[in-house]
Amino acid sequence: MRQILPFLVVGLTAGSLYGLAALGLVLTYRTSGVFNFAHGALGAGASYLFFTLHWTWGWPWPVAVLVSVGLFGGVAGVIVERLTRALVEARVATIIVATIGLLLFIQGFLYWRYGVERRVSPDFLPTGTALIIEGVKVSWAQVVNFGVGIASLVGLYVLLHRTRLGIAMRGVVASPDLLGLSGTSPAGVRIASWAIGSSFAALTGILITPSILGMDAFLLSALVVQAFGAVAIGRFTSLPWTYVGGLFIGALAAISAKYLTKPPLTGLPNVIPFLVLIVVMLVTPKRKLPPGTGRFAGAAARRPWAVSRPVRGVAFTAGAALLLAIPKLVDTRISVYTAALALVVLFLSLSLLTRVSGQISLAHAAFAGVGAATFSKLAAPVHGNGQFGGLGSDTHGGVPWLVALIGAGLITAMVGALLALPAMRLSGVYLALATFGFSQLMDNVVFQSWLMFGGSQGTLAGLRAPRPHLGSLNPDNPETWYYIVLAVVAVCSLALVMVRRSRLGRFLRAIADSPTALTTLGLGINVTRVLVFSVSAFFAGIAGALFAMQIGRVNYISFPAVNSLLYLAILTVTGAVSGYVTSAFLAAFFLAVMPSYLTSVTFEVQSMLFGGVAVLAALISDRAGLGSAFSARVRGRLSRAAAGAEERRGGRSPVRARELEVADRVPVEA
Repeated sequence: MRQILPFLVVGLTAGSLYGLAALGLVLTYRTSGVFNFAHGALGAGASYLFFTLHWTWGWPWPVAVLVSVGLFGGVAGVIVERLTRALVEARVATIIVATIGLLLFIQGFLYWRYGVERRVSPDFLPTGTALIIEGVKVSWAQVVNFGVGIASLVGLYVLLHRTRLGIAMRGVVASPDLLGLSGTSPAGVRIASWAIGSSFAALTGILITPSILGMDAFLLSALVVQAFGAVAIGRFTSLPWTYVGGLFIGALAAISAKYLTKPPLTGLPNVIPFLVLIVVMLVTPKRKLPPGTGRFAGAAARRPWAVSRPVRGVAFTAGAALLLAIPKLVDTRISVYTAALALVVLFLSLSLLTRVSGQISLAHAAFAGVGAATFSKLAAPVHGNGQFGGLGSDTHGGVPWLVALIGAGLITAMVGALLALPAMRLSGVYLALATFGFSQLMDNVVFQSWLMFGGSQGTLAGLRAPRPHLGSLNPDNPETWYYIVLAVVAVCSLALVMVRRSRLGRFLRAIADSPTALTTLGLGINVTRVLVFSVSAFFAGIAGALFAMQIGRVNYISFPAVNSLLYLAILTVTGAVSGYVTSAFLAAFFLAVMPSYLTSVTFEVQSMLFGGVAVLAALISDRAGLGSAFSARVRGRLSRAAAGAEERRGGRSPVRARELEVADRVPVEA
């Protein structure tokens, strides 16, 4: 016991802060139905603000804490509430992207303002010994951190059960209309809950910075990851169990770090919150998980506008000609365009899953990593002479290139089928969290094992992904390799378009629009989900193999889990203004190609710009926020124009007058 007691003390102290962050997350989710992925980023912003006020400007730390928590947390809560209120009728994926965009914007701003290097934040709380437990010294800072968590839990519990505002917060979820009839504004109640929840995030960021994470915008923004498991233990509703869950996760992570000291198990403590999250959600009956916001949560994305077949034909011809001419136009940047082609397949596979079938995946970076590792192991030359089999030859050892490529897709499809198991009983934000947890597990544990990028070659050395030698074609020539990749991308794109237009594609659209109606078509919902996850993972694996061949050598850090968030966000941005295939090409261009031209724009500014664009795209997407208000305004103006024409022809009826009156009100209500 004495051996683990120091780790237990550290773990409980950290767990208390995890629980504090989770309390704010539960409060906002209970009152708004929005799971805020930017919760940790708000804590990061408050931490940097406190550092500036106290350590740079010399303010007393109590005043700096009060401003950073009360003012910054409150204002941030109001801003996020206004944002999420505009997304109340958006799809769940759109709401998630909005909070991801907010996270990217805050991260980019902090990097731009304070730099990317990690800073050491001195302790502002007393560090002397407060008590000694079995020879283990516990500092005053640790006692204060633990006490703040307990006090916050008690205070929030009393607020919700003993005050008028707290009772209104509990009632705004069950019946906001009834709450409005009682004279209390549901919007005001939500603003108050978001201000309190964001203040909890701000306080957590300030307290956790000196002792645990340090001044690092990325690590502080990832603080919400630790809260995921605690929130799951509380089943997204119970405040006491949420705080206990934070203590449990903190203690378990600290103790496991003592014993799990050999790769790949060293990364396991980082994914404990997600392991807890997945297990709890799988064993919890669906009826006990509160429904989140997203009235059209399962609906597939609609086409922004109708395009005639001749116009599509001309656009296709022009696009194909441009792709064929790119090697002659871009010169030294051809490798960037080749990498973008590989991402096209990845975005198409993700679009099939999210935009067509209405499912949510935050694991496509993991799929790409599985495909890259599998291809590298299959196609690696046996004799180490840099050659390997062509399309139909195995004279150089290793698996033939085409077989290895298809094999990479098939193995990844099996992984996708495994991930489809939680999709059978989870949906919306819960499915997003489960898939993100899977991606974190792959990133921190599996990718570092001998199954993937680890083993005798070492995790950092990675695996070599050789290119095919097809007859007289030299794949080391950038132009030749570009056309080889283009051919593979063309075949994959055609296959995915055929899947979308096939009978299976109709099933996928049915599972998005009306899952119940799907059962009448002769195919079960669960079978369809397994199929779409498998097909999507198959092509994501091929995309990962192409990307691996492009860069030559890949390791476990080549496919970080956070990229899955970026993929969904950028696809939502491009999908707001384009169709199925076009959005994938635009997403690949903006992610891989455009940064090579914006050399004068730092990545911090790029992160801010992309985060802002992601939020804006979510607001103007189908049936959400500004898009809904804008379309309602257009309908109102068209109705007034039609009424004017009717008046000129001889007047209008009372019924028509009433229709125009309602049309005039729509923009205000939206």
